[in-house]
Amino acid sequence: MRKIRTALAALGAAAAVVGGGLVGAPAAQAAPTWSTHDKNCETLTGLDAESLGSVCAEVQKRVTDAGSVNGYRARVTVTPAAGQWMKPTTYSWSSDGALSQVCSGGCAQQSSAWTSAWSPVKTTAGTYVVRGELPGDSLFDVGASWSDWARVAEKCSTYAAGKFCVYRHERGYRTTMQERGKLTVAPAAGKWIEPRWVRVGTVMNGTDTYKTADLCDPSCTRRTTSWSATVSRTMPGLASPLELYASAQVKLPSGETRTFKASLSD
Repeated sequence: MRKIRTALAALGAAAAVVGGGLVGAPAAQAAPTWSTHDKNCETLTGLDAESLGSVCAEVQKRVTDAGSVNGYRARVTVTPAAGQWMKPTTYSWSSDGALSQVCSGGCAQQSSAWTSAWSPVKTTAGTYVVRGELPGDSLFDVGASWSDWARVAEKCSTYAAGKFCVYRHERGYRTTMQERGKLTVAPAAGKWIEPRWVRVGTVMNGTDTYKTADLCDPSCTRRTTSWSATVSRTMPGLASPLELYASAQVKLPSGETRTFKASLSD
């Protein structure tokens, strides 16, 4: 009995007696690690096409030992050309839109390669855009990362063959906006729906520009289970009046071809 008690005491925090058995202490979890999420570098030139150097916006993601992402941080690196200078001023995240200073109290003009400190951690994915000053009263604006797709419009229809929907999504990508059209089909039991195309586009001043994914290339497929397809592009510069939309076309067992649209108008 003395030997058994001695052995149990030696285990200490590594084990406990539960119901007459031993349960090991939980293994320590690995600390989250930071890894590259996105890095975008741009070479800048002056009004006379003279090289001013380059600016890089960099975003890292914080990954847990289970593989999930629970944070983002960002920084800026400037590399002025010989005889030039750059001065980072502010940055913002699309997740909250707040404008923050790159350096507390303001950054100095940088005449050699320089990297800022990491920004405070954000828990929501978004675009990081950093701004700054250049010689000749010029400015720079460089971004990295992207936000989640946001659903801004939808249109669904239900027939005997099942249900189909088209969605319009938008997101920020670096310093631009992107638009996406998504088609989903959910055929009824024993029925089929044949997706033919899905489109995303913009109508401005009566001119319709769009991008289409041909879902019948190389051939049409009759879907008997839930299925989806997307098409996306960078949004053009917007002018008013305008319409932002996503549209799609499907064919049904009845022989009908249905075209439908989800849209926003100014």
